[in-house]
Parts: sequence; C-alpha cells; structure tokens
Amino acid sequence: MKRQRMMRGAVAVALLALGAGSVQAQVVRKQFAVVTRLGTLTPERSASIDAQALIGLDAEFAFGKYFGLGTALDIARGNTHREDFVQRLRFGNPAVAGGDTIYYQYLGQPVNTLNISLIGTARLPGKRLSPYAMGGVGSYVLIMDAQTNGKATNMSGMSYTAGAGLNIRFSEKYGMQLDARALSLQKYQRGKLDPSAGRFPNAWFPEDIPAPPAAKSTALGTALTLGFRYVPGAGN
Repeated sequence: MKRQRMMRGAVAVALLALGAGSVQAQVVRKQFAVVTRLGTLTPERSASIDAQALIGLDAEFAFGKYFGLGTALDIARGNTHREDFVQRLRFGNPAVAGGDTIYYQYLGQPVNTLNISLIGTARLPGKRLSPYAMGGVGSYVLIMDAQTNGKATNMSGMSYTAGAGLNIRFSEKYGMQLDARALSLQKYQRGKLDPSAGRFPNAWFPEDIPAPPAAKSTALGTALTLGFRYVPGAGN
C-alpha cells in the first residue's frame, strides 16, 4: 500500500514537471525583443544625399520560432551632395548681362531622415546563429536645415523596407544582430534639397562642372547596421 502511494506521488510529480516544461516552452516561443542598432545609411547617387550616420530601434514580438512582427525606427543625419546644387552669381557691371563677373558656389545643407515601419520577420532558428529575412512598410520624413533655407522645409511619403541579417545569441537574454536593409522612399522631390529654391540656376558646363544624375520620384538607400539584442522575458 505504501509502495503504491509512493508510485502515485512519483507519477504526479512527473506530470507536473512535464506540464511546467510545456508551459515554459510556450513562453519561450512567444518572446518580446528589443534591438538598438548603429550603422550607416547610403542613399543612391540620384538622391543627392551623402552617406549618413544612423541609429535605429527595433521592437519585435515573436509568434513562434520562425515568425515575428514589430516596429522599426531609423534616425539618420548627413549632408546633401553639395556639388549637385551649383549656383551662378553675377557681380560687377550690371549693364553687361546683369554682371560681368560670374561666381559659382556649391550649396549644401544638413539633412535629418526619420523612418518608422511595421516590420515582419521570418527566421531560421539555430542554437547560436539565426539568419533571417524581413520586410515592411512605413512612412518617412526628411527635415532640412531651417537656418540654411530660411524657413522650415521637409518632405515626406511612404517607405518600403526589405533586408536580411544574422542574430548571434550569447545567452537567453542577450545577443547581437548584423543586418543589411534596402529602404525605398516614395514621392521623393530632390528639388526641395536646393536651399536657393532655384533662384540662381547654373548653366551646366559638363567639362568643368559635371551635371547631377537625373532626378527620380523614388530614392533607394542601403542601411548597414550592428545591433545589441535584448529579450526581457527570457529566462524568467
């Protein structure tokens, strides 16, 4: 009789342990993760913006081992490609075509880029290394320098993101993230990057001052970042 009671107790303990392990496994599969990223954003040449320093913040909820959904915020700062905004100024005798002396000047300015997106992620989980692919849609705003323009100037529109990367796990809570993302800005207006607003247009002489690439209504940028990944609920 005593032996039967001991057997029943052991079975009960085993069932409780199995149930606890199952619950823990379910919790681990559904995790919330935060990633802070540092890197660069390099727009295509026709965007007339030089490479920018970038800081990013991702927040992701994993529905299982393979898929997740979250948000991504990117903030970048750089300068316009000043050689694309050449101004022609005339001085001297105004009776000679408005001035007999011509002065050429490059006009550049700082630019801040803010982009926020809803991001979906598909990953191939591994013990230490987990490659992943991601894509998303969002909205961006480019904020030009108010002092240079003499007023607040910006442009905005929809944005699309696609990329891939690698998660490197150090522990249940901590890890690193390497990724590359392509960012496409819609309704892009390169003319808004010109501080003079076209008041002093230049007559292009390609042999001396190369003309900029043709303007486009979209601007593609490539972001390369290194991030620190933190999973608050892991190990609890």
